[in-house]
Amino acid sequence: MIMILYLIALTILFIFFNIWCLKKNYLVSETGDGHQKFASKIQTPLTGGIFIFLSLILFYNHFDFLLLSFSLLILSLGIVSDLKFIKSANIRLLIQVFIVLFYIFISDLQITDTRLYFLDEILKIKYFNYLFVAFCILILINGSNFFDGLNTLNIGYFLSISIIINYLVLRNIIFVDENYIFKYLALILIFAYILNFTNKFFLGDSGSYLLGFLFSIILINLYATNKQISPFYIILLFWYPCFENLFSIIRKKILNRSSMKPDSNHLHQLIFYFIKKKFISKTIYANLLSANLINIFNFFIFFSSIKFISNTKIIIIFIMLNLILYTVIYYILFNYRYKKL
Repeated sequence: MIMILYLIALTILFIFFNIWCLKKNYLVSETGDGHQKFASKIQTPLTGGIFIFLSLILFYNHFDFLLLSFSLLILSLGIVSDLKFIKSANIRLLIQVFIVLFYIFISDLQITDTRLYFLDEILKIKYFNYLFVAFCILILINGSNFFDGLNTLNIGYFLSISIIINYLVLRNIIFVDENYIFKYLALILIFAYILNFTNKFFLGDSGSYLLGFLFSIILINLYATNKQISPFYIILLFWYPCFENLFSIIRKKILNRSSMKPDSNHLHQLIFYFIKKKFISKTIYANLLSANLINIFNFFIFFSSIKFISNTKIIIIFIMLNLILYTVIYYILFNYRYKKL
C-alpha cells in the first residue's frame, strides 16, 4: 500500500516533469515521427524509460548493483538516441553490443541447458556461450524497440510477462527468493501503462532498450534456478518482439531495403491501418485497440501454455503456431494495405 502511494506521488511529479520537457522542447517526440503519427498529433515526452528506471531504484531495494549500473548505461544510450545525438542505428547497435558483452563477461552470464543436445554441447565452450547469450539479449533489446510503435503495446506486453511470472510464483510452479523483482515490476508497469495509455509519455528508445535488457537478463537468471520448466517457455514469453525483429530484417533484405532503417510496415502498424480503415477512424482509439488486441492474444498464449510449461515439444508447437499465424496475418494485411488482395 505504501509503495502504491509513493508511486502515485512519483507519477504526479513526473507529469510536472513532462510538462517542463514540453515547454522546453526537450526529450520530446518530433511531429510526425514513427510512433507519434500512430498515437497523437501533439508532441509527447519520451520519458517512459526514465520513469520506469527511477521507480525501480526508488522502490526496489534489492537491485543487483552490476545490473543496476548496466541498466543505467543502456537507458543512457536510449536517452542519447531520443535526443538525436546518435542518429546512426549502426553506431547505436555497436554500443549495445559493447554494453551487453561487457555485462555478460563481468557477470559470467551463461545459458547452460537449452534441451537441444547439439546446442548444449557447443555452449560448453565458454566464449561461444557468451556470444550466444549476447545474441539473445540483443535480439530482445532491438525487438522491444521495433515493436514499440503503438501506445501501451510495449509496456502492456512486458506487463503481461510480469503478471504471468507472478502467477507462476503464487502457484509454486517456479521458485524465487522473497524479494524477487517481478512483484515490483508489475506494479510499476501498471502505472507506466496508465501514463502511456493517457498519452502522458512514450517509452522512447530509452524505455524500450531498458525493458528489453532488464527482462532478458532477469529471465535468463530465473531459468537458471528453475530448470524444472522448459527453456522454450522463456522463448515463448519473448516470441513476439524477437520474431518481429528477425522478420523485419528478413523482409527488408528481400525488398532490398536497409534493415537498420525504420519503416511503417510492422505487423502492429498493419493491424492499426486495418482497424482504422474498417472500424475506428480516430487515430488514438485505433491505436489502443490494435495494441491491446495483440497483448490480449499474447497473454492468452502465455497463460494457456502454462499447463505444458515443462513439456518442451508442446511449447515448441505453441511457438511454431505463433510464427505461422504471424506470417499469415502479416501477408493478408500487407496485401490489403497495398491493394494486392
